[in-house]
Amino acid sequence: MRFQVQLLGTNAALPTARRFCTSQILNIQEHLFMIDCGEGTQIRMEQFKVKRAKLNHIFISHLHGDHFFGLWGYLTSLNLNGRKKKLSIYSPPGLKELILPPLTIEGTQLSYPIEFIEHDPSQHQLLLDHPKFQVYSIPLQHRIPASGYLFKEKKRERNIIGEQITWYQLEVDQIIKAKAGEDILLEDGRLIPNEELTIPGPPPRSYAFCSDTRYHPAICSIIKGVDLLYHESTFLHEDIAKAEKTMHSTAQEAAQIAHQAAVGKLLLGHFSARYEDISLFEKEARLSFPSSYAPADGDIFEIPYN
Repeated sequence: MRFQVQLLGTNAALPTARRFCTSQILNIQEHLFMIDCGEGTQIRMEQFKVKRAKLNHIFISHLHGDHFFGLWGYLTSLNLNGRKKKLSIYSPPGLKELILPPLTIEGTQLSYPIEFIEHDPSQHQLLLDHPKFQVYSIPLQHRIPASGYLFKEKKRERNIIGEQITWYQLEVDQIIKAKAGEDILLEDGRLIPNEELTIPGPPPRSYAFCSDTRYHPAICSIIKGVDLLYHESTFLHEDIAKAEKTMHSTAQEAAQIAHQAAVGKLLLGHFSARYEDISLFEKEARLSFPSSYAPADGDIFEIPYN
């Protein structure tokens, strides 16, 4: 079962020919999520062959245009494609009032319902509870209310040992109980400990998205130990004065967060258009956190089972 993120856009406020504004597609066991929808997102989706029909949840971090200006075109395209299924959009308050009026003015009548789900970006909250995963908000600190998102798989069932099924001639209902962690009582009265029948399932995987935000160590307790962290790094540390003024982070600060939170890997992003050589971000971050990466648009990062 896949758990992977694809970067559709890695730039900050200004897109360039090679780097579009922020947007990502997260795949958790074939459930697709969009995180932010900057200008040009649907172009990247076509380019990288992302299937629109499988995407039912969009998470918008905050209401700066480079994180949601792509929504109007994307929502209109879904309408032209005849979508019928509900689309859920999660965000800090105010997105609905920004998105719907232009569609109304141009006379668009959507063929599908949109559910706008607002949350308090100052709080760490459970936003989505699915049988296979959960999504939480992460309070960030930016010039306007902003929220990161934490995606976590739920604990998976134990794996049955095939030879034991044959040896004990287990029935289907007994196998189901064993996978759920129960001991099994046989017809002859023997109680078989679960440890004889199963081995632990793979540990749940996790991904945290943190953009836009200044250096904010308080988030470390929320994202501690995640397999993959995306943390904005708008500036190199030589430009920390600009980062502090605009309430953004540097690559060095992102690496410090990754180190303090003991994450598996760090993805950098939200690069200022002032920088041509993005590899400098990776070099800077690796001084503090060796498993740091500065991705290009289109790059895919897989979180495998351990």
